[in-house]
Amino acid sequence: MVLAAAANSAHAEVAAALKAGTLGIGADVDFGLTEQLTLRVGYSAGSVNRSVDQTDVHYDGKLKLSNFSGVLDWYPWSGAFRMSLGAVGTGTKVDATGRPTAGTYEINGRVYSAASVGSITGQLKMGNSVAPYVGLGWGNPVRAGSPLTFMFDVGAMYAGQPKVTLTANCGAALPAPTCAQLKADTAVEAQRLSDEVNDLKWYPVISLGLAYRF
Repeated sequence: MVLAAAANSAHAEVAAALKAGTLGIGADVDFGLTEQLTLRVGYSAGSVNRSVDQTDVHYDGKLKLSNFSGVLDWYPWSGAFRMSLGAVGTGTKVDATGRPTAGTYEINGRVYSAASVGSITGQLKMGNSVAPYVGLGWGNPVRAGSPLTFMFDVGAMYAGQPKVTLTANCGAALPAPTCAQLKADTAVEAQRLSDEVNDLKWYPVISLGLAYRF
């Protein structure tokens, strides 16, 4: 009876972790379910500004990270090594604004003056609002021993085909036929961007963290 109670108590351990990685900066809470299985729930967020030059148009982009996660961690040898399976709620997106080069935009091989183009704005979102996740890791925060545990994770989530939207607003002085051509060229540009970010269907997940067991 005493051994059973001790085992149940170990399984009920709870730990909290601070982490940073490709999903942003955030925190996890780990719940011990059995000697070899834990449940991990968390949230990460952040933002990064960078320029994007994947096509003929240059973009000033802002990556906004916002990700909830729920993961089951299995420790096959009851040690620190774990295999993980779960899901990530992907609120991550990129907002972008086109900027001219030497006073012009080149869109689908055609050159437009910056004065004729009111603005070019776009957005990229993950294809799946909930992405399956698989990974490997090191560190068991609810295992007996030191209350502090170093955590490391590497894996990938299947985010699906990224969704790209791109909008060109014609300047007031731009003739209607030229405006229609600009919008048609922008649609081609959007497809090119979509092709360029196709590899993001599998989004890499790498994180480091430090956990404390209560």
